[in-house]
Amino acid sequence: MDKLLRIIHLLRFIRDCNRKGIYPNYQQIYKEMDSYLAEKGYNRQLFERDKETIRDEWHYDLRFEDETYALYEDENQLIVDDLLAAYILFTVQNQDGKLPECVITETRQHTGTNHIADCIEAIEAHKELHITYYDYRDEQTKAYTLQPYKLKHKDYKWYVLAVDKQDNSVPFKAFALERVRSLEIGATFRPNKQLDFYSPYYNAFGMFTDAKAEKVVLQFEHRDGNYLKASPIHHSQRVIAETATHITFELYVKPTLDFIMELMKRSWSLTILEPTHLRDTFVKYWQEAVKRNLEVR
Repeated sequence: MDKLLRIIHLLRFIRDCNRKGIYPNYQQIYKEMDSYLAEKGYNRQLFERDKETIRDEWHYDLRFEDETYALYEDENQLIVDDLLAAYILFTVQNQDGKLPECVITETRQHTGTNHIADCIEAIEAHKELHITYYDYRDEQTKAYTLQPYKLKHKDYKWYVLAVDKQDNSVPFKAFALERVRSLEIGATFRPNKQLDFYSPYYNAFGMFTDAKAEKVVLQFEHRDGNYLKASPIHHSQRVIAETATHITFELYVKPTLDFIMELMKRSWSLTILEPTHLRDTFVKYWQEAVKRNLEVR
């Protein structure tokens, strides 16, 4: 856990500096990290190990140019930013592990957090996980042996991205931690450094990746569109038209179930211009919803 938080703090410091147009040198990084680690201290050797981890395990593009450091953000940001967001919550806690009075948290609970520490330990030590897992599809509890590699966070839920030793039909799977009924750390495994955990999520929204990315054109009422301009649905989102009444966006994304559920939240404002099959899917869901709710009368 200490190593994970240290690297997240290092990434966050360099990234925040870069976004202000500042490219820190080693002495600036050392000053920040030495202060953060307090009595543990920081040194060049530890920095070199952290850089190696950032490059080889996190696949983040940290470049050294003109005696300064810069992060080049791309698809890797999708997973790392999840961790950075969670880390912000950690850093505002006081020494007793409590939040200061000036922070008001969301009342909706994050799920699966009781397994995070064990997952991090297993990931860092390359240890297998033996879990029992509740499957919502058939409502059965099943046993799995996993080789864990990453943690991912979405909508108050934590997932472990892992290789399922009993199923080689896909490179890896995502297991929601709130569905884990039991967990034990097992034997050491040799990690597959060729596994790509970033590309499948680059054009995806949420956890599902089982669709082909395509152009999606969405129109929203102007007021709602302003919210989406400030907080985009996806990193590919861009404004292609704006009038006094509407804002139109284009995205290049996989129209998976997670994406559909996200758009459903804005049904009151949404018009799907492209693709036709996505609009037909929404019309079908809307018609079924209207029918169900009218029957309540």
